[in-house]
Amino acid sequence: MEIMPSGAPIDDPFFAAVRRRHPDVDLVLLPPTPPDHEPVETVDDATLDRATELVEAFADGLWVAVAPLSEAEPEAALRYGDRESEVRAVARVVDRREDGYALLVRLRHELELRGWTVRRPVGGLERLTASLDDGRLVASYAEETGVVVLELSSAALPVGVERAREVTG
Repeated sequence: MEIMPSGAPIDDPFFAAVRRRHPDVDLVLLPPTPPDHEPVETVDDATLDRATELVEAFADGLWVAVAPLSEAEPEAALRYGDRESEVRAVARVVDRREDGYALLVRLRHELELRGWTVRRPVGGLERLTASLDDGRLVASYAEETGVVVLELSSAALPVGVERAREVTG
């Protein structure tokens, strides 16, 4: 049995929700029974690089469209997907601005024009979530600090457990 890093995703939806809601609780799970089917084919390094480039380019174009005078630029990386054997290419932009709410309105409009499904979750923080196919976007604005965060992620890419640890490490 091995010890998983605290940020590694859990494949079981129930325990993944428990971890999200109670990050202070240590979870101990027994390894799953090996599947009877063939493992999913994994993607190669060229595919990971291309996915990262595409996500970064899309995030950059989107950011330029909604914040043309901003000097902030997206930074791309690979992060864990929904399962410990998957990763997602993620591009993130963080900027401090006074027009954060207006930026979210422009972002919503831009995403809807591009065919994304956009939602505005309730809560104390101004946020948008959006999806298109398996791509995801989360954007938020904290009025007190003036910080805007935009994070765009690709569809999950199967790479295997060991390779996922390597590329996200």
